[in-house]
Amino acid sequence: MNFNIRNAKTEDIENIREVIGSSARTLQIQYYKNSEIEAALELVNGIESLIDSGTYFLAEYGNVIAGCGGVTVNSAETKRAEIRGFFVAPKFSRKGIASQILAYCESHCLKMGIESLFLTSTLSGEPFYKNYGFIETERFDQALSNGQFFKLVKMEKLI
Repeated sequence: MNFNIRNAKTEDIENIREVIGSSARTLQIQYYKNSEIEAALELVNGIESLIDSGTYFLAEYGNVIAGCGGVTVNSAETKRAEIRGFFVAPKFSRKGIASQILAYCESHCLKMGIESLFLTSTLSGEPFYKNYGFIETERFDQALSNGQFFKLVKMEKLI
């Protein structure tokens, strides 16, 4: 399958939210309870600011968003960047989309002089990131609005 990677635009936000929701509800179910997934979706924020900064990317198959992800470069930490908001539409999972978006983000960061990447991964994403050289730095339970907790993993790598 050929995917086109492009910068997300403001008018993509509703379709991006749809991909995020379906991805989380389908691909995270073997790691989390439904109630945890639903409450954790509230934690996905800042996508609009990533779009505005030109650092949120979409993988498209035809005119369908197959996956999305981006990077935040903190001006105070010019040598580090955070990988954020990686989601793949369930019908496109296991097709290399997240790999392509991650490679695109890494290339973008290298051009900016970034030397290391960090992220907070779900348990479902952890094997993917490990496969691409990220190492675990911390495991923690994120409190959710419904009183439950969502297990997450902080990871980083040099590029």
